[in-house]
Amino acid sequence: MNKMFVIALTALMLLNVCAQAGQKDLQRLTVGYTPISAAALPFFIAVEEKIFQKYGFEVAPIFMGGSPLINSAILAGEFPIGFTGGGGVVSSRLGGSDLIVIGTPLPVLTIDGWARPEIKSIADLRGKRVGVTRIATSSYFAGVSMLDSAGIKTNEVTFIQNGGVGESLAALLGGRVDVSMIGYPFGLRAKKEGFQMLFRPADTEYGSFPTAVITARESWLKDPKNRRTAVNFLRALREGQLLAGTDATVSKRALAKYTRVHDDAALQGSFDFYGPYFSKTLRTEPKIFANALKFLDQPKAKQADPTQFYDNGLVEEAMR
Repeated sequence: MNKMFVIALTALMLLNVCAQAGQKDLQRLTVGYTPISAAALPFFIAVEEKIFQKYGFEVAPIFMGGSPLINSAILAGEFPIGFTGGGGVVSSRLGGSDLIVIGTPLPVLTIDGWARPEIKSIADLRGKRVGVTRIATSSYFAGVSMLDSAGIKTNEVTFIQNGGVGESLAALLGGRVDVSMIGYPFGLRAKKEGFQMLFRPADTEYGSFPTAVITARESWLKDPKNRRTAVNFLRALREGQLLAGTDATVSKRALAKYTRVHDDAALQGSFDFYGPYFSKTLRTEPKIFANALKFLDQPKAKQADPTQFYDNGLVEEAMR
């Protein structure tokens, strides 16, 4: 056998062994996430650009259609960390759970209301069907804020749960709802199809809201090893967050994979829209939870302290 061939083969085998050893050193971490839209872009980027691997994780992303499902899975011990909606965490915590928000990638309600052309104003929605992903998700709270802006109560409409943002768009296109709460890039498809944007909460007093948060159980975080895992997770996510606001190429590539939208104008439009809204630090501010509490139909919500739903200590440690 040729001596040079043997040397080359040996080198390849050593590289393969090293690669396998490196993979074994990575901590496998399942993370439940929602939604499939640009709201989750920092997470998508951190996975696709292998930023999590840089911090020692092999992340397995699991989509679950709505924050209540993610929160229930965390409480059941199916996985420890979720990329979810803050409104659902508030509901869960008021109900007695120990879920806590440890970071807020998106502190603005960026889910617009897209309506059929014949609906000229929010006041026209009484008796109509409003599409959301699920009840108690950020899309639901966007819908509630839209109704509240016109003095309409939630029992004056019918909420239709569609399971995902793409599904909410499909419900609008198929005539199964009169208005759908939709994030980008799917909102741009609604515009292209002739639907009108009836409400943009980001431009109103309702805009401050924990649309996308990172959550875990307080009991899980008490273990020093788990706390280190959470801190390193936040470090990786923050790198993805910075890219989501500055790197169009990386952002569009990740968004196209997860949303299966390949129209460059829609991807660029999503990057341009969301970039300014992503938090630069992942810190949580009390006002976003104060807003969330206003829309919860729970007796405890009226007296609740907004600061009881989050802990900035892990973000501060991650930033150090």
